[in-house]
Amino acid sequence: MGVSSPTQDFWLCPHVPFKLNFQIAFLHTDEGITGVSSRVLWIGSETEAQQIGGASRDYGVVVARSVWDAVERVGETLMSAAVLRLPCEDCAPEEALYELLRADPGLPVIVHDPSGTVDDAIRLTRTGAYYVLLGELDLDRLESVIASALDRNSLRRLSAAVDQESEPWRRLLVGESRTMQQICDAIRLVAARRCTILISGETGTGKEVVARAIHMAGNRSHLPMVAVNCSALPANLIEAELFGHTRGAFTGAHTSRIGRFEQANHGTLFLDEIGDLPLGVQAKLLRVLQEQEFQRVGSSDTVRVDVRIIAASNMDLEQAVREHRFREDLFYRLNVVPINLPALRDRREDISLLLQHFVSKTCRAEGLPEKQISPETSDRLAALDWPGNVRQLEHAVEMAVAFTGDRRILYPSDFPVAASGRERPEPKRPWITVPEEGLDFDEVVSAFEKSLLDQALTHSGGNKARAADLLRIKRTTLLARIKTLEERFCMRSETAHSASQLARLQTASGTVLLVEHEAAVRRFMVSALTEQGYRVLEAATSSAALELYQCWRSNIDLMVADAGLPGMSGTDLARRIRRQSPFLPVLLIAGTADEADECYGATDVCSGFLTRPFAPQVLLARVADQLTASPRGNRNAEAVCA
Repeated sequence: MGVSSPTQDFWLCPHVPFKLNFQIAFLHTDEGITGVSSRVLWIGSETEAQQIGGASRDYGVVVARSVWDAVERVGETLMSAAVLRLPCEDCAPEEALYELLRADPGLPVIVHDPSGTVDDAIRLTRTGAYYVLLGELDLDRLESVIASALDRNSLRRLSAAVDQESEPWRRLLVGESRTMQQICDAIRLVAARRCTILISGETGTGKEVVARAIHMAGNRSHLPMVAVNCSALPANLIEAELFGHTRGAFTGAHTSRIGRFEQANHGTLFLDEIGDLPLGVQAKLLRVLQEQEFQRVGSSDTVRVDVRIIAASNMDLEQAVREHRFREDLFYRLNVVPINLPALRDRREDISLLLQHFVSKTCRAEGLPEKQISPETSDRLAALDWPGNVRQLEHAVEMAVAFTGDRRILYPSDFPVAASGRERPEPKRPWITVPEEGLDFDEVVSAFEKSLLDQALTHSGGNKARAADLLRIKRTTLLARIKTLEERFCMRSETAHSASQLARLQTASGTVLLVEHEAAVRRFMVSALTEQGYRVLEAATSSAALELYQCWRSNIDLMVADAGLPGMSGTDLARRIRRQSPFLPVLLIAGTADEADECYGATDVCSGFLTRPFAPQVLLARVADQLTASPRGNRNAEAVCA
């Protein structure tokens, strides 16, 4: 990654860009780009993009006029690189980089900042920029940097393609968690062996998928794998299904038929739900495993086979052995190499990858343009227990894709009953009941509308464009409603009776602006504060926090911020907000010794700080101390007393 200014270059990692001549085709969308192997996304005006047009045609340029348009295009189309022109009208540069890299973590993003400094460039590079150009746009330099980015991206994709080409079975197993890596390591070790494998795990964890991966990874992959669901076979026909039968062996046997063992000869036989086999069949299966030979039903001729056995069960076979429901000798014969598949709730870090995999798979099967999952949806679904595991998740995605029609983004509301695993809720009662004495219609409707806007802004991290998407309204409509409601509630607050003000003050714990970039930590803190009765406005970045502050500044009683926020630090954010609200208490959270020293020295903006890790009780105690000690925390009471 590097930084370039008009007079000198500042390199943050040792690589030297090289200059290549490229032909460039400028398009409003990525439709119709033919004859090019790469796409470069230009985030800015089309006029600016055309400055570098007019060369050849080796890669296409897709123009996005806003950051959010660019994020959507990155989610829909594979981009080779992106050029971000500053300033951004709709968000801060750090947030723009964060959103682009979240949509495609490997995308090289080149930033051009005409008025930036070297410090700005270093900050953007640390945030994730591939290269930062400062000052007036140098077209030759830009062309060279794009060439370097495309070369890096090509090498990355080539490496991934080589990995998938050398291990095609790895595509079956979606996930990068430690548990999945251990399973993949075990498959690499045993796939080429003849040893019997017993796969255990809850229903829906993907036991048959793992069996197919083992078969593909072994030296029998060119031969068939035959799968048998033992629980689905009729009890009186199990033996005939497995070993075959001769003509006339039993009523209805009009012709001879080979069994599953012969069908899988020289290949792999997968026995699913083997714990449901009757004890009589278990004894015959044990002999086949030991001798690799059997007799068809109704015949005395011995049939020899060479079959690799993979068995699976969702029950505890050791417990079944103790209860004499499963033969002990067969269990030990099957359990040569045990592979235990974790429940989906035990590998939550893989849920986002599984979601995108199933969305892509479903869209391809239905012939639909690929849809994207919003970050909030991914976080919500990752927090669920999924009793049906991966199978339940796949069915939930299929339902969501089916019911969203042409809409490209999937939201939490698209995953109702299937994702939660809970029973269908009872019909909802009305939110408001009209008393006999009546009510103020405008006041009730305004309060409900304000609650919806508040929740949408909180879920979107303060970003108004995404909040408008959540409410299915235009951004301009959202801004107009916010302004109208602020004026309406401001007028009411000025004319309300002082006694009602004091009553509201006594029943409200306070409003906390929480700024934390780690989603898991943010959820933990929001849960602790809301359970205590605090109203929480949450943000993941400094820019989102500033938007929330501008919307609700008159309601915020305390700001709790991570000192190590990416981009603008928590200390800088607090300093900026304290210029407008000098008495607002600020509680900073330090994760390192350097951050703690910074908080300790920032006495002008920091009224207290916490060090990680901390318990919920410690957080609540410090928040209560800040609100009690702050003159801002008592501002409503002072107004009433006055």
